[in-house]
Amino acid sequence: MLAWLEALTPKQAQLMIEIKSRLEKIGWKTIITTRKHDYTLGIFRLKKVKPVAIGVYGGASSKGKLYASLYRSKKLLDLISKLDEKPKVHISLSSPDAVRVAFGLGIPIILLNDTPHSIFVNRLTLPLADKILIPKAIPKEAFTYAAPPNRLIQYEGVDEVSWIKKLKPKASVLRKLGLSRRDEIVVIRSEEVKASYYPKLMETPTIKVLSEIYGRNELKIVYFARYPDQKKLISERFPRVIIPKRAVDAPSLIAFSRLVVTGGGTMAREGALLGIPSISLFPAKLHVNEWLSAKGFPLWHFRRVEDAVEMMDKILDEPNKFRVNTSRMLMELEDPVEVLLKILGR
Repeated sequence: MLAWLEALTPKQAQLMIEIKSRLEKIGWKTIITTRKHDYTLGIFRLKKVKPVAIGVYGGASSKGKLYASLYRSKKLLDLISKLDEKPKVHISLSSPDAVRVAFGLGIPIILLNDTPHSIFVNRLTLPLADKILIPKAIPKEAFTYAAPPNRLIQYEGVDEVSWIKKLKPKASVLRKLGLSRRDEIVVIRSEEVKASYYPKLMETPTIKVLSEIYGRNELKIVYFARYPDQKKLISERFPRVIIPKRAVDAPSLIAFSRLVVTGGGTMAREGALLGIPSISLFPAKLHVNEWLSAKGFPLWHFRRVEDAVEMMDKILDEPNKFRVNTSRMLMELEDPVEVLLKILGR
């Protein structure tokens, strides 16, 4: 049996690598498709997984996104329709490019989704899916604008559990970045400012945060930018900040850090699951973040940068006070890949 997996972002690459590994252990064959964007291809190289890379990210404009999506869909159609074996299932985190092709070719679709705020993508994908896995933290009603409740399957966890649960942090990531265990490391992840759902801002929250903490010379700040223009801006304004040129083992780096700050959600959840104090500056409510925080994982959400900086100062002054041993808590969370395997009948 063949499963077609698709990954469009670094987080999706992490999850699809996990799905691929576990499917192949129970006898499935897999093909992973992806695109050139952010650190996505680098993560596959880091994990020694060879995907089929087709197309690029379409950028901030609606026209650019549409053109890139249509191009990828055509190329994906050519690829998948010519395979020796038709895939038994398509699995992605709601890829419009791949879902449209899978539906057109009569391939059953299983999606994972924790972003009810991504309205345009969800309207393009969820109606075509046979089953949709969502965290229990998110009420089904949050998705019913695009999918009937009976297709939504909830699980007691978050996507990041699938790779954080088994993580054994490797100090080699520190050497690659010129760091050591003695360093006071802060990991920052930029905002998805070119996403369709993200508000247009003159200056993003993570840049404001950098402006506030850059004067702490003892800190070693690692900034993961999503776009080339972000990398250029940060390198020019904050020359001491470390900007990885290629993908690194970010979960391991987070495990050796004092603090994580992100304009999104994934790295904050990775940090919190590992017990590292983590702050999300995402401009809207994220059910999964609130759920983890309520369970005692060290995760905070702030809309105002001033409030975030106040909390950051407290954490950096007394890091051990805010760090949490989450090993037992983590084991109690459900792994979405295990839920997926049950759906597929193992």
